[in-house]
Amino acid sequence: MAISANAIAGGAVTAVGLILLAIVTPARWAGQSALAEEAPRVAPTPSVVAEGGVTLHSVSVSFPRSDSTFPGGHEADAINNDCLICHSAGMVLDQASLSRAQWQAEVDKMRNDFKASFAAEDIPAIVDYLANLKNVISQNAGRQPDAKHGAVIVAQGTAAGAPPCAQCHAFNGVSDASGAFPRLAGQSAFYLAGQLRDFASGIRASALMSPIAKALSPDDVDDVTAYFAGVNAPFLPLKAPNAALVKRGEELAKAGGPERLHCDNCHGPGGSGEPPVIPYLAGQYAHYTAFTLQMWQEGFRKNSPDAMEAIAKKLDDQEILAVAAYYQQVPSTLKTAAEAAPK
Repeated sequence: MAISANAIAGGAVTAVGLILLAIVTPARWAGQSALAEEAPRVAPTPSVVAEGGVTLHSVSVSFPRSDSTFPGGHEADAINNDCLICHSAGMVLDQASLSRAQWQAEVDKMRNDFKASFAAEDIPAIVDYLANLKNVISQNAGRQPDAKHGAVIVAQGTAAGAPPCAQCHAFNGVSDASGAFPRLAGQSAFYLAGQLRDFASGIRASALMSPIAKALSPDDVDDVTAYFAGVNAPFLPLKAPNAALVKRGEELAKAGGPERLHCDNCHGPGGSGEPPVIPYLAGQYAHYTAFTLQMWQEGFRKNSPDAMEAIAKKLDDQEILAVAAYYQQVPSTLKTAAEAAPK
């Protein structure tokens, strides 16, 4: 892959603005979940790009041009070794069209709030690159997703054999309270599409989802995920979890523990997500979240091993249940606070 030094550097720093993670599906409880994954362990193969003394491990992608040259040396190494644990340069072409001021705020947040390890003098080059993305994206824009067609697929399936998504996830993407199927409503289209592609390729294996994903064309995937991303659906009323378990889960989510990253560091405050790549956890069903973490723990999830597998293996069974219980009840707490606010 031929690529310029500017592009390599720009692609790396774009990772500063984006976060990679995945909501998932676990095998210890295979009998309890319709999404139990089967085991062919097919790992994604990242590309390795080396130029100008900088080596980046990422996916194959053509990066847009930046007007500034991002410095090499220890700054680029810090991004490669630290930022790209959570971020992927492959996300670069799916970024929101933000103003320069908005990108400035995002970069400042990454450095000041999330303690991203890049030097203050590199910030202008980072912001410049991110601000230029919208021009490249608009120039390369092809077919736009059709959310209305996505709604038809969700309700009726496809002629190629994909069943209606609503059978498991409900038409509004809230699934059901059992936690056998994840809540999809309002999840980012980029994240959902990535999961469907991984199901189809075998990187993420599931006896249920893999055949369905294979029956969807690329346009179908774009349309379905655009539909679910645009749905604003209510949260189902759920039984209140054990208060002590929720408190422990909140501690883990907000503070982590020895040699651990806390969940909010990547998934945002209260599990609100970091679109377009990191999914929200707030309001996700506890059974699904716990089952998914155990899939990471046991090595059955393979499409983000450097991030989630490493984190899940540091949690014991009780901690997994606590984190899952905490995130499930977050929306109801926020809703209660909103309702209690003076009108």
